[in-house]
Order: sequence, then C-alpha cells, then structure tokens
Amino acid sequence: MIKQVSDDETSRQHKQRLQKKVKNAAQIFLAKNALFKDRNRSLTDINDEGKVRRSTRSEVLGKARVMSYEDLEKARANRTMKEAAKEAKKIDTAGKRTHDRKRKSLEQTGIPEAEAKIARTSEAQLEYDEITPEPWRAPVARMW
Repeated sequence: MIKQVSDDETSRQHKQRLQKKVKNAAQIFLAKNALFKDRNRSLTDINDEGKVRRSTRSEVLGKARVMSYEDLEKARANRTMKEAAKEAKKIDTAGKRTHDRKRKSLEQTGIPEAEAKIARTSEAQLEYDEITPEPWRAPVARMW
C-alpha cells in the first residue's frame, strides 16, 4: 500500500529541510567568524610585540663577550651614571656660549690696547659710513 502524502505535509517537510539548511549554514558561519577573529587577534598581538621591539633603543653595554647577569647589571649601572653625569654637565653649561669666535690677544698683535680699541671703533664707523649715504650724494650699488 502506498501511502499518499498530502500537499500540506510535503510543504511542511520542505520547510523543515530549509530551516535545517539555514541553521547549519548559520552555525558554519559563526564558527568561521570566531576562528577568523581569533586569528586576527593573535596576529595583532604579534604585530604589537614587533612594534615594541623595533621602537626600543638597543644599548651597547660593553665589548662583545659573554657576560654574566651580574656583569650586565653592573654595566647598566655604570651607563646610567655616565648618562646622568652627561645630563648634569649639559645643564651646567646651558647658559654658557661654547662656540665663541676666537680673537687674537693684544700681546700677539703687538698693538697697544688703546690703539686697538680706536682701530676697532674707526673700522665700525667706516663700515657704517659706507652703508649710509651722504645727504648730497645718490646711493651707489656695490658690485662685488
């Protein structure tokens, strides 16, 4: 005997199969999405570790030799002391000018001090006179 199935029942079975298909697809999608997010998180962590490693400055603590942990700590302490002394020196000399123009002393030139002063002021006056034109003369452009 062949059992006849009504149209109502076939449409219900068809809907159940479609719902099962959608349910399986959603489960697969959620599983893949979770794996994808986990992979991205692990890659981000690895990348962040690399950024820190590249941004830190390497320190040279001594000659190329095998050092014990105590030697490393001693070398680090010596380096920090040297850097602190360098900073203190930099702060002490902050107000001083270090690259002044060297001038010949008066003893080397053989000119008495009063004459040297007059010579310096007269040279400055000559330069000033050359720059400022006389009132009855038109300014002349220098060609040098």
